[in-house]
Amino acid sequence: MEYTELNDYSMPGGTVTAWEPAVEASEWQADSRQLSYMHLEHARRAVREGDDWYSQWIGTAFRIERPLDRDAFSRTLVAWYRRHEAFRTSVRVHEAGHLQGDLTRITVAADAISVRERAFGTNLEPAEVSELVTEYFNTTVTPLAWPHCIAVTVETPGVDDSFLVVFAADHTVMDAYTQVFAIRELTALYLAEVTGETHGLADFGSYLDFSDAERRLGEQIDANNAAVSQWRDFFDDTATAVQPESIPRFPRFDVPADAPRTITAQRTPDEGFQATLSHWLLDAAETKRFDSICKAAGSSMTAGVYTALSMTSAALAGSADLRFIGPVHTRNAIEWGEAVGWFVGIIPVAVRPGRPVKFTDALTAVAATSAQYKDVGGAPFAPVAELIGGDVTPPGFVVSYIDLRHAEGAAEWEPRAARVLRSATRDADEVYFWINRIPTGVNVSSRFPAEDAPAVEVFLSTFHAILKQIVADGDCEYTYRTAELVAGGSTVVSDR
Repeated sequence: MEYTELNDYSMPGGTVTAWEPAVEASEWQADSRQLSYMHLEHARRAVREGDDWYSQWIGTAFRIERPLDRDAFSRTLVAWYRRHEAFRTSVRVHEAGHLQGDLTRITVAADAISVRERAFGTNLEPAEVSELVTEYFNTTVTPLAWPHCIAVTVETPGVDDSFLVVFAADHTVMDAYTQVFAIRELTALYLAEVTGETHGLADFGSYLDFSDAERRLGEQIDANNAAVSQWRDFFDDTATAVQPESIPRFPRFDVPADAPRTITAQRTPDEGFQATLSHWLLDAAETKRFDSICKAAGSSMTAGVYTALSMTSAALAGSADLRFIGPVHTRNAIEWGEAVGWFVGIIPVAVRPGRPVKFTDALTAVAATSAQYKDVGGAPFAPVAELIGGDVTPPGFVVSYIDLRHAEGAAEWEPRAARVLRSATRDADEVYFWINRIPTGVNVSSRFPAEDAPAVEVFLSTFHAILKQIVADGDCEYTYRTAELVAGGSTVVSDR
């Protein structure tokens, strides 16, 4: 399943309806449970941006293979919002100096929720549907105004046995796993409403309880905590020649004029926004072959992906060492299993293969070094950052590798046109790679500064070529690009 902006999803034409949760203002009550660190920072950023806040949401699109029963779908969403307390919370913004701080939590009881229809138009062209839904999500979803999750349906003329569901949520109430879990959950809830049978879904805990517990955990972190020392070691490490700053950055290199670009951004981003792309790296058979090569060498596919990234850095920037931030889920107990919320932490990843000759030579070292800081994700980063002087969310280079093959319903994602979505992102000095393994193969999605498009496109194209060579030949040699200073201060680049 790809991870793209909504503009890159093939929306059908037809009838568009918004399904908006509603609650009486008097139903909101103050709640003493603290916001998670990520929620707090995200909401504070929205306060700082004020009217400039725009287009910062995540969501999912998928087809439900039944006719649209409007009353049943309304009840489905009511049931969804009632099942997850994260959908029934918001924040109050206070003036500076308020006794309880700048932001406090409010909640509403499950039985206070209703859902109302809002007709957006009929017989709309696909481009009209895409533009309308994108603008609706961009201008409605915010961490400061409820509801924080909204949905639309699209009924396609001549297609009476299914309809498209697209929802968008603020990140403060949703993470990538929630985006995926929701496909099965909403489908099961809808079928239960249509058939009258039980949905069979398990109940899970509240993200609000998790958030409060996380804040109490963070209050216990001091300078002697192992997470503090490990993050400090990572930021202070200057061993990686092509990434010398105290924060991890995308490898810097001069883009070769003749470098192939098999992977490119789908379109030119709007001014002030990041560029984005999505590309299939390996099909199902190639993925299985790559996985078997990694396992035969005594390692894993995760290490294989990191090693291929290391080889890419060596080929383009001259160093096989690589540092980046890795997002990790914090669903550390069964009660959070499929709860809706932002269960995400971050860990530092330092890949140090040494000076290997081939891909298979590097796997063991990459597996060991990349796991050096794996336990750090148990500690929230914000209190650690305060102790080491970092930002709440460190900018730079972020790489996520997830194997989603075994998620329930994964085999149905492709025929149901399922896709996880993100909004366009304001331009920032960040490069994100999301590498996902699903039943049909391996896909990479990326967002990055528009001005860095040539470097990112060459990097991913080279990464792709290395993966393909490993699959074809069973191995691949490292090549190291070197830069030599010559008379006059110019630089000559050679491959060795």
